[in-house]
Amino acid sequence: MQKIKILHVYKSFNVYNGLIEILTILAQNLDHQKFEMGVCVNEYQENAFGRNFEELGAKIFNLDIKPGLGYNYRQVLELNRFFKQYQPDIVQTHVLKANLYGTIAAKMAKVPAVITTEMTLKDIAPTTMKRFRDRLIQPVASFMINRSDKFMVTSEYIKKQWTGDNVSERIEVIYPPFNLEKYDRAVRTPRNQIESIGKRVGFVGRLSEEKSIDTLIRAMVKVISEIEDVRCMIVGTGPLESELKSYCETLNISERIEFTGYKENSFEALREMDVFVLPSRTEGCPIVILEAMAMGLPVVATDVGGNPELVVHNKTGILFPQGDEQMLSDAICELINNREKAREMGQNGRKRAFTRFHPSSFASRMMSIYQQLYEKKSDSEKKVTSEIK
Repeated sequence: MQKIKILHVYKSFNVYNGLIEILTILAQNLDHQKFEMGVCVNEYQENAFGRNFEELGAKIFNLDIKPGLGYNYRQVLELNRFFKQYQPDIVQTHVLKANLYGTIAAKMAKVPAVITTEMTLKDIAPTTMKRFRDRLIQPVASFMINRSDKFMVTSEYIKKQWTGDNVSERIEVIYPPFNLEKYDRAVRTPRNQIESIGKRVGFVGRLSEEKSIDTLIRAMVKVISEIEDVRCMIVGTGPLESELKSYCETLNISERIEFTGYKENSFEALREMDVFVLPSRTEGCPIVILEAMAMGLPVVATDVGGNPELVVHNKTGILFPQGDEQMLSDAICELINNREKAREMGQNGRKRAFTRFHPSSFASRMMSIYQQLYEKKSDSEKKVTSEIK
């Protein structure tokens, strides 16, 4: 039986991020007897996660397009050339520029089916210049997205940002999965013996402005004043790391706030926590919430973006208004002081993670979409051929 060739398009396979994680999980769970999976990128230097991806049965195709004069134009031409050579049945592009240039090239190369994918919100680029650039690109990208066979997003909130109240069979909301292999590795490792058992608050993520970690730090001032031996772990690295450490010193709470740096397996960090906090000012669909729920942690998160689609308020965690450090500190204190409530929320969250967001469910849904799209296009081509005859 001829395999259905699925080719994903993204900018790079050099930096591990949420999308690379999702593609890896898809490769882990894909039926490789039925589907051939590849990723086409502008740049790739061999690395551990790239080798792992290919060991799972997928392929990485590096176009080796260097930045410079005519960079965007060259992307379209090289993608067009490669599509004609590789002849994929379905091209799936990911995020703003790949959606734009990948779809243009796929249409030029007459690829049978195109899926555009967006997992980020608009207007979240780190600098004013990049946000201005994105505002120029987004209308053109939206034009091409509207001409794809499927538009896939990772939350209802992202869908609304990009399509408004548009209702269409073309639009698919598919929540990202958590990595079951990393989860299994973490739960097999015993939890560290720590003095403040039941009193460990934590955050995992990039230490950048949109995560609003300063709100968590201010909230911890009150929590520390009310609860003996409480600790806070801040896991990750980013541009605000030094600034946040200095802020803790200014507030005289450095002894209770631990900056652990980057952890390759976030589940291993979550294993050491009792309450997980995500104080972001904006989120699309944060996988770390699913990871925290899978580990049985009650989640305290801002009521923004896709967070309310993951956290069921007062059942799997507590949602609070962004920037409200008072409500955040109250929520943390409530969960630390009421261990039974925290345990129940954690159990509810684990059940929700392993039913609605299990990686096998994600892969099954993706394969079903690929199969349906392939069959639809094949039937359409047969009909055209028959009419010509």
